[in-house]
Amino acid sequence: MSPIRSTKKRIIRFVVHNILHIDDTPHRLALGVGVAFFIAWTPTIGFQMALVLLLAPLFKANARVGLPLVWISNPVTAAFIYYPNYRVGKYILEKFGYVSSTEINFKSITEILTLPTSEGGVFSQIFNMEYWQGIVSFLAKIGLELWAGSIIIGIILGVIMYFVSYKTILWYRAHTPHWARVGKILHLKKKEHQANEKS
Repeated sequence: MSPIRSTKKRIIRFVVHNILHIDDTPHRLALGVGVAFFIAWTPTIGFQMALVLLLAPLFKANARVGLPLVWISNPVTAAFIYYPNYRVGKYILEKFGYVSSTEINFKSITEILTLPTSEGGVFSQIFNMEYWQGIVSFLAKIGLELWAGSIIIGIILGVIMYFVSYKTILWYRAHTPHWARVGKILHLKKKEHQANEKS
């Protein structure tokens, strides 16, 4: 099986088992996805799972859905996420008269965010303190532009993913026999509850 087909199968399996089959309301599940995408686009790599656990209850979102999704941003993908965020933030801040003293390009951000290699392999370096200190120092240097762009893009992506997830979950549940039965039971219970309230 090709790597693309294998990855596609893993994504479909993840979506079906970790989002569509969780016993929660479509709104809470979609909020979990939206919150996770927002957090994944912020320069908080290393703290993102903790942020999901902190923010999900505030928005009444499903944290279980969000936890694995924040791994979209990781040392392998970070440069591809953070560099566009930096460019957007820099452009917007310059429109308000802010002049940045730092200029970075994609190559420099990739060099800093890429995990160093060693005999133990790339992933053995995840626990390398020097690597994380370098990232924190770098993110602090371009912090304002990066945060501005990350928040703007993160909010846009979070809102888009909320609506996409919400519609997908509703469609899936309407076209899946198990969820159709569950929906009918919930609808009957709601009507029964309303009737009891009136009487």
